[in-house]
Amino acid sequence: MIIGEAAINLKIVLILTVGFGLASILGYISHRIQLSPTLGYLVAGYLIGPYSPGFEADREISEQLAEIGVILMMFGIGLHFKVRDLLSVRRIAIPGAIGQTLVTTAIGATLLYSIGWSIESGILFGLAIGVASTVVLARVLAHYRLLNTRQGHIAVGWLIVEDIITVIALLILPALAASYQGIHVSMGEISLAIGIVLLKFIVFAVLMFTVGRRLVKYLLSKVVATDSHELLTLTILALIFVIATGSAVLFGTSIILGAFVAGMVIGQTDVRHEVSANARPLRDTFMVVFFLSIGMLFNPGAILEHPGLFIAVLAIILIAKPLAAFLIAYVLKYPFQIALTVAVALAQIGEFSFVLAEQAMTYDLLPVAGFDIIVACALVSIAINPLLFKFLKI
Repeated sequence: MIIGEAAINLKIVLILTVGFGLASILGYISHRIQLSPTLGYLVAGYLIGPYSPGFEADREISEQLAEIGVILMMFGIGLHFKVRDLLSVRRIAIPGAIGQTLVTTAIGATLLYSIGWSIESGILFGLAIGVASTVVLARVLAHYRLLNTRQGHIAVGWLIVEDIITVIALLILPALAASYQGIHVSMGEISLAIGIVLLKFIVFAVLMFTVGRRLVKYLLSKVVATDSHELLTLTILALIFVIATGSAVLFGTSIILGAFVAGMVIGQTDVRHEVSANARPLRDTFMVVFFLSIGMLFNPGAILEHPGLFIAVLAIILIAKPLAAFLIAYVLKYPFQIALTVAVALAQIGEFSFVLAEQAMTYDLLPVAGFDIIVACALVSIAINPLLFKFLKI
């Protein structure tokens, strides 16, 4: 057992050693040639992944590290996102996210159905490419100093609603699988499942912003009084994972959304600035791991085998989806600059796309080719997204 654990630890060390080494070099090169360092991290991930020659990292371990990175990144976003900011953008975030997701899903489903895929596969594929990456969004907005602006709040609020939609989609996956296999599932059963998860999330949020907030404030104030940075860091990590895991185990909420709520709750305490300073190095480190893991999943063969599908899906992500978002924001009478910022911010896909696609594959609702195309489009769209901001001078 000890030998086996030592082998696993060695794999983790090798992944971090080679991955961080390549990421730092390629990230620096990307920055020097006026590109986003994110592109360097993605390329580094591909170079250590199973689809490139040379060193091959353990994909499962990398995915697990990446999930930790997403949790910490979502906590960081929540830490700077106030409840009043979320409520202030509800009039555009809710109808915008729902409308844009429906449009993207319809286009994606129609495309795949036209080439012979099942309607269930098309719907799930459309949902997967309809949701953007909050991690990528936050990084780009922060780089251009837009995260704490009006358009930044709208974009983040928009994606939070998309994340909730994705969680609902994950819950109705069994029903879609049953329908695909010829088993009758009524709309009433599906509606009941959706209602239950929304009710659980509301109960979780209410508890966290009442009893949870007071408890968190008390704990953090006591720890800050010790003037111990390592104890504060440890307490922050404990709170993040306890709240995120508790939200999933007790309330059936996504761990990612749970981490976001944890950040919002801690962000309302008097020690939020100390918390932010202590959590940032960890968040930045695991963010790099997240992009490395995406690069590792990239399979160039999927593009060569399905070039037409790849181009069509990429066009939906980079053109159709942001155009739908822009028109919705414009119709709701928001300024052109805000509509453009939100539209460009949504021109990418990421972590929730992978989660939904992977779950769909477990129910045989999505072929492997569909997952590979999603990963390929994610890598390309993540690499291009910062360039769109720079080109449009948002």
